[in-house]
Amino acid sequence: MRETREQTQTQKEEIPNLDERSTEARAAGNTQQQQQQVTETIVRSQPKIGRNDRVTIKNVMNGETKEVKFKQAEPLLAKGQWVIVQN
Repeated sequence: MRETREQTQTQKEEIPNLDERSTEARAAGNTQQQQQQVTETIVRSQPKIGRNDRVTIKNVMNGETKEVKFKQAEPLLAKGQWVIVQN
């Protein structure tokens, strides 16, 4: 019976306690956070245009101008026949 108690005691000593496990987990988490902290800042030359923002567009062929929502202007701009007019 003493042999089994000694065996269980040595096994319990080998198992890390809660403090040791939490320290190991924090150390593992810190290495992941350091790798993820590298971020690039986006610098825009023009302000971002929202889908529902109104923009003025101009036809490059005949000079016609329209004021429409950006979501309606996107297909026209993609064709290359229209351009956004800066205000």
